[in-house]
Amino acid sequence: MTSMADQQAMDSPIAGLGVIVMAAGLGKRMKSNHVKVLHQVAGKPMVQYAVDVALRVAGQRIAVVVGHQAGKVQRIIEAGISGTPGAQAVRIVEQAQQLGTGHAVMQSRSVFSQEGTAGPVHYLILNGDTPLLKESTVRELLTVHQREGATVTILTAILDDPSGYGRVIRRDASHEGHAHSSSDVLKIVEDRDATPTERATKEINVGTYVVSGAFLFEALDKLEPDNAQGEYYLTDIVRMAVSQGQRVAAVTLQNPDEGLGVNTRQQLAAAEQVVRQQIRERWLDAGVTMRDPGSVWIDADVTIGKDTVLYPHVVLEGN
Repeated sequence: MTSMADQQAMDSPIAGLGVIVMAAGLGKRMKSNHVKVLHQVAGKPMVQYAVDVALRVAGQRIAVVVGHQAGKVQRIIEAGISGTPGAQAVRIVEQAQQLGTGHAVMQSRSVFSQEGTAGPVHYLILNGDTPLLKESTVRELLTVHQREGATVTILTAILDDPSGYGRVIRRDASHEGHAHSSSDVLKIVEDRDATPTERATKEINVGTYVVSGAFLFEALDKLEPDNAQGEYYLTDIVRMAVSQGQRVAAVTLQNPDEGLGVNTRQQLAAAEQVVRQQIRERWLDAGVTMRDPGSVWIDADVTIGKDTVLYPHVVLEGN
């Protein structure tokens, strides 16, 4: 049985952990005038899901890197965290030029290098477009990182159709879908830079990382944009760590859907269905009756009293 002290430790912020949320991309495949991370899932902007997880786990500062429609994204994030415990730890930084994920993370350096304070021991890097990622998964990633004494720990998923995603290349690629050591990762190769053999790998990089504080910015300073996009890829720090003889660990998602980024309206609709179902289940468990759960729509920030009865086709929005 989990003791109350253990439960509090599992729920509390993690000492020495800084968090970087990447929310600078436009999201061309959404075919929208609005930047991708502001599209809503269950009445809440996508980026807010990542920021909420960050607020629950961060023991130090949180940097949110914005780019396209920076002012609008900043206003919406600030409104979303207003009055939340730990909100004063959140800093918004701008990536004025979109030069890749590695370059985006570099923009957050100033947030963590305050005079007279030691920087974070570890950094958690999250994407602003993964609304299904659970806090429990993030905590597992952090636990594995510390247990393995890793320099970089990545979150991966096995997909039937991995096209479009960065592939995780391991020392022994014959494990496909089977249990394997969490620390036999060699590198991550972006889809458009992969060889046919690498492209056949079904294990993908989810884009959630834990990186040692002593390593992160030092490694980013050495990144070179030698790829098809001419961008600074954050994924290159994996290869860099391996080449230095550092340990790279990985956690593979049990449910691959949890880690998938939302890049299209189809994926947005799929994420909406999953989150709506989770919200319904949470309120059913909390003592709310639903005559026809499938037709009830409840936004993420709604609160409902015990013994409330919701009739078919009820829609509860806002908070």
